[in-house]
Amino acid sequence: MSKIIPIYIALLLFWKKDVYAQLEEMGHQATSYIEKIAKAAGMEAESIVLKGDPAEKIVNFAEEQNVDMIIVGSLGKGKFERLVIGSVSEKVVRHAKVPVLVVREPNK
Repeated sequence: MSKIIPIYIALLLFWKKDVYAQLEEMGHQATSYIEKIAKAAGMEAESIVLKGDPAEKIVNFAEEQNVDMIIVGSLGKGKFERLVIGSVSEKVVRHAKVPVLVVREPNK
């Protein structure tokens, strides 16, 4: 049994690194896409991907960069999901020192 644990941990760490790398790449792709749309609309934009707790990173970034307003999307989670995993937009609204605009996708 003791020989299996290190292998399992090594596989778990490898898988974890691979998943993080994939998520980071998805983050870069998503923010680059938004940056292109903003620039096409004549807005100044810069793509940035931060690692860590999303709400905390958004609030801290806004404070450090002296932003005027935070705009976040909302997936419209149910009460149970918010209770169990929380809502990033809800946490940002509660902790930000600047106005926060929460945008939801229109009903399809």
